[in-house]
This record gives sequence, C-alpha cells and structure tokens, in this order.
Amino acid sequence: MRVEFDRLSLMIDGQRRLIRSGSLPYFRLPTQALWRDRLSKMRAAGLNAVTIDYPWSYHSHERGAYDFTEFRDVDRLHDLIEELGFFLIARPGPYVCADLDLGGLPAWLLSDREVILRCRTETGVVNSLKFLEATRDWFKQIVPRFASRRNLILVQIENEFTFPAPMAHQTTALTDLLVRWFGTKRIENRLRRDWERDLERVEPGSEKVGVARGQQNAYMYELRSMVTELGVNVPVLHNDLASRNGRQMDVDLLGVDRYPLMNLPQDWRDNPAAFDAFQGDRAALDAHRETNPLLYPELQAGLADQWGGEGFASIRERFGADAIDNLAKAALTEGAAAWNYYTFCGGTNWGYMGSPDVYTSYDYAAPIPESGRIGAECESVRRLNGFIDRFEDELCSAAPETSDSWCPQHRVTRKSATHRFVFLRNPTRDTQLIPAPENERLQLKPWESQIRVYGPDRKLEAVSPEPVEWITEDLGMPPPLPRLNLWRFSTASPQLELRYDDASWNEIPTDALERNRIDMDALGVHYGFIWYRGSFAGVLDRLILDARHSYAVWINGALVKTGDQFRNRTGVGPDGARRTRVSLSNVSWNPKRNAVVILVESLGHNKGLTDDYHLPRGLVSIDTGDTRVSWRYRGGLVRGEQGMNPVVAFSGVERSGSESVVLPHGWDGSPQGVALYESSFSLEGIDPKSHRLALRFDPGHGKANLYLNGYLLGRYWPELGPQRQFVLPWGILSGEEENQLAITLWKRSKRATLGKVRLELI
Repeated sequence: MRVEFDRLSLMIDGQRRLIRSGSLPYFRLPTQALWRDRLSKMRAAGLNAVTIDYPWSYHSHERGAYDFTEFRDVDRLHDLIEELGFFLIARPGPYVCADLDLGGLPAWLLSDREVILRCRTETGVVNSLKFLEATRDWFKQIVPRFASRRNLILVQIENEFTFPAPMAHQTTALTDLLVRWFGTKRIENRLRRDWERDLERVEPGSEKVGVARGQQNAYMYELRSMVTELGVNVPVLHNDLASRNGRQMDVDLLGVDRYPLMNLPQDWRDNPAAFDAFQGDRAALDAHRETNPLLYPELQAGLADQWGGEGFASIRERFGADAIDNLAKAALTEGAAAWNYYTFCGGTNWGYMGSPDVYTSYDYAAPIPESGRIGAECESVRRLNGFIDRFEDELCSAAPETSDSWCPQHRVTRKSATHRFVFLRNPTRDTQLIPAPENERLQLKPWESQIRVYGPDRKLEAVSPEPVEWITEDLGMPPPLPRLNLWRFSTASPQLELRYDDASWNEIPTDALERNRIDMDALGVHYGFIWYRGSFAGVLDRLILDARHSYAVWINGALVKTGDQFRNRTGVGPDGARRTRVSLSNVSWNPKRNAVVILVESLGHNKGLTDDYHLPRGLVSIDTGDTRVSWRYRGGLVRGEQGMNPVVAFSGVERSGSESVVLPHGWDGSPQGVALYESSFSLEGIDPKSHRLALRFDPGHGKANLYLNGYLLGRYWPELGPQRQFVLPWGILSGEEENQLAITLWKRSKRATLGKVRLELI
C-alpha cells in the first residue's frame, strides 16, 4: 500500500482519505473472542482504521523473553483487522502511556539503575545505550509483525515525548513534601497549567519560525531509524502533547493530543469555550512544517477515572454523545485529515497492568464500553461517519474560505473544488435559530455542532445528522442466574505462623539491607504483592518502615500495623511518602525466636509523564535498630501468583482451616493475614452473544482480589472505591464448563468482612 501526504490529507494508493480511527486496547480484552466483537462494532460505527498500542510489558515478563500466544497473539489480531477492512495504525512504543504501569515499559528495566528510560532526564535527552539496546530487541520482536501488513498506513514511535518533561519539577523534595501534606490534585493542576502555558506561548510576530520551534534529538532519530530498518515503509509519526512548541521533528508527520474536557465535575456544557482548544492548531502546525496534514493521534473519546473517583456511570453521563460529536466536528472545523478516538473501546485492567491512578475497570466512558453493550456515543459516531463518507473527497481538500462570520454560531466555511462546508456551533444550553435562507434544520439544539453542505449550484445539499436521542434497548425478561450462596472459607497465609518453614523463599542479602535496596524492583518482584518475613531472637529494638503503597505488619501472627502511602492519586510525580514508626508496646514476645511478616501491595509504577520512573515500590526502607533480623521474601499475594497478568492455579495455593460459610461473612481475631473464599457456578440458558455478566460486591471491610478460573480480574478496595461491579469477560467466563471463583480478602483492621457477592446481567 502506497501512503503519501500533502498539507491537506493522506493519500492512500493515490486516493485522498479522511482517516477516522479508534484505539482498540487488545491487552485489556484478554480473549480473542472479544477482539472480533469489538472490531465488528467499530466497523459498524463507520471507522475506517484501527490504532493499536503494543505494550512492551504485556509481551515481555523478563529480559529476553517474549510471548505472542493466545490473548497476546497480535498476528491473529492483525488478521482480524485486515479481514474486516480496516487500515492499521501501529504504535509500538517503546513507551505508549495508555494509563499502564510504567506507561507500557517492562518493569524489569528498573532492575538496572543505569538504564535511563526513554533516554530522558529532567533537563534533556541523553544517549542511554542500555535502554536503546533493550528497545531495539523489542522492536525486532514487534515491528516485523505489522511492517509487512498490506493495510498498514502509519507507524507512531514513542508517545507524548518532549523535554523538559511535563511537570519535571514535581520530582523535587519540596513537591514531595507538599504532596504529603495536601495530596496532588491542586498541585498537579497548577504545575500542569504553568508548564502548558510555557509550552504553548508564542512570541508576537513569530508565526513562521520553522524547525527552531521544534525539537530534534538522537533518541527520536534512532527510533525512526530502527523501524525503517525493520521494514516500515509508510510515514512515521509522533503524538505531541502541545501544538505550538515542543514538537518532535525527527519524524515524517507531526500529530497532537486533544483532550479538552478533563474536568468533568464542572459540566463542560456551561463553558462556551469548551472546544476552542482546536483553534490555531493548523497555524501552529504550519509554523513547524507546512507540508504536514493536521493529525490528531489521540482525540478524546471519554475519560479515565481514579481510585476514589466518581465512577464511569457518572462520567459517561457528564461526557455524553454530544461531547464526542462536538470533538470530531471541532477537529474537522480546523481541517483535520485524520483522528483517532482514544479510547474507542473500554476494557479491563486485569491483573496488575494499570498505573497507580486507575482501578480495574477501564471503561473510559468510551463509545464501546467495557461490557461491550453500545449506546448513544457509538451511535453518534456512526451517524457522523455516514455523513462524512458521502463527502470524503471534498472534505479532504476543503480549505478555509476568507469570509466574515454571518451569524454568531458560524465557526468557519471550508471550500473544495465543488462544495462549501459551513460549520456552525451552538455553545449554550438553549436552542438557537440560524438565519439561513433554507427551511431545513434552522434550529440548533443545545450544544449542537452542525455542518451544512452546499453543492456547485450553491444549493443546500445536506446537513449533518441531528443529535442522538438514545432509547435504551429493552432486553426483556432476564434469564435466571446462579446464586452464589455457599463458599469455602480458609486462611491463605500460613507464613504468619512462627513455625512456618520459609526455606523456599528468597533470602535478602545483607548488603541489600544495609543499602536499603529491598524494594520490589530491586528484588525482581515488579507487580502486585510482596511478602517479607523476618526471623530474630529476643525483641525488636524498634521498627520503622517506608512501605508503598499499602501494607500490613504482623508480629508472631498478630496484626500490629496497617497503612496506605497513597497520597498521590495521579500516577505522576512523587509519592509524598514518609517513614512510619510501628508501636511495639502491645506485642507478645517469645523468649527465643520471633517473626515479623510484612505484606506490601504496589498499585503500580507511575506512567511516566514526568521523570519519576525509579520511585520504588514495596518495602523501600526498614530500620530495626540493633536487632539482627534474617529476612526472606516471596512475590505474589498467594503462592504461584507472579507477573503483571497472573493466572493462578488455586490447587497449589496454601490454605488451612477450611469451613463452609454464607455471605456476608466477617470475623474478629483469627485468621489473620489473607483469607480465601472459593465457590463455583455453571451457566445455563445464557447466550454469550446477547448476555453480559458481571460480579457485584456489597460493601465490606478489607481489600480483595477477584479471580475467575484463575485469572485475576478485579482489585476491590471498598474503603476507597468507586468500583463494586466487575465485568466477567466471555472466553474466560465459560458457558459450558463449571466456573471457579476465588476471592482473597486481606484483613487490614480488627474486623474483616466480605459482603454478599452476586452475578448480574449488564
């Protein structure tokens, strides 16, 4: 496929095409059956391209090891994309962001402190040979898998790369202290505004300053060289954070992010300038490179939510189908030649793949939600694409016409050789009348963006579709679902017992303890949970620790301390962490040997919008005074759990003291540590094509992990929330065989409780 471009558009095999793509996060859809379902719905929505991020971490759990089988089989994914008639836009990274742990970089890179991730520091770009060597190895694995595809049209290297990094000054000790005191929301917003203002500043009279306003560096040049050497013969692009400065020039095409609606609690419908961020994007692009079409590799299609957030039902209501319609039309108003909805498909942060700010659901309020049941947003996209298809050639070549605004709602008129496109927007909650000579669609509904098309005879030829008024589908009488009444309850942490044999655990070397290099990455346990077990004679002199993000401490089997070092809810910048002294006044000591056990949960590595990759997770430091403690460690909440996306064989999990219980179930005292609840169910009369299932938790006390047939599908934090409903994806959920459920409940207070759990249709 021959891909060319000029200032107006991409040309594919000589034909101008207006590219309308959607991101498909295959790594958040952990069965191939879901891939076809989502791609078919994207096709029905009128998209003509699919954008794929390839997280390096999802395919490489350790240096030199790669996995492209089953739900990581990207070759099969490419076959489906091609089969359904899409163009392919490939984004191999090495950094993709996507609200993933470490932005999609494998955490094993952190084991080598000399590796400079992305070759970027707070002040500039350095030539980190070790990082480039590892990146080249990754590119050799992934690039040939898409480079030869006949439907490949674009390849993006890196993502949102610039220097100095955004909010790089958040790494200072002062900012860390402020995070500890105040949290991050106000601090982040202020620092982000200052950085973006500086980045977007344009000096008077400097509209044409050329490459000097962009950035060139050996890192981006090397990445581009790598992909072309590995067979890429289509244009290579980059997705910049801002349109006016900081743009990467070592690529064929420049693209830019657009996320105008980042503060949804303040309803965007009360802001007349909600979509004005697009204004000037074309002029800013011309100041860098006049031969470049206007591309939006990430056009907002929803919004991520954070731990303790409002939940996706609320975000979807606030965002709405009118937002996604306005965003695409605002891009067209500015003359966009291509955009990619991020993200078009919601998914699940199964396992431990998310960055620390996001929880299990990654529904994103996307046009295709996590459940797969489409609604008004997808219908809005479908209608607009049907309209665009009628005039694609003309829209690709339409340039702005110099004319005065003929009514307050007029944004711009664009003219091709044969047609004129008049763009209107009503930025209010009131219906507005437009003074057009025709009698068709003269009322602009609240926040309606409209495109009026005039043919060669200057007569009205078409008007873009009316805003969607969606009626929820009546699913009829739901089929009966199994009731999850009886559970097997047992303790899953025998390591709290004084006589537990921990010889199979790894020993922490003395020099690592002396240097306080006992964090998870230093020990090679990069995701999820880590257990530390110390044995000592006599009593502890003192116990002072720094543990991130959540932790619990037991001495001789009794819980003595729990806590959370989660002041930073953004996944960017310092943790605001501090050392904590554990009170030993009520500990019952044994005359000879004693044991201290510490369980620490990492909520993930920061996603790297600033240079904070080496923030440690797990037990960062520990001080036991003059007491000599022999330490061992083991990764995984339960035995056999490992990696970013664990699939646990529960037949091998340590357990004791089993009994049958009915939910809700709670207890004081023993058992301490982690309890295990297990149940099973079969499905009859449930059609995977029309029925979608989830598991809902009633409120309880204590953090929990949810496993379906061994797959870790949910991390439940009832004290923080907001998520209580967890999608059970078909392919992992079986309609034919018995399904095994396991819930691990971490007792973090005097009383632990697992509320009632039930299956429900969604």
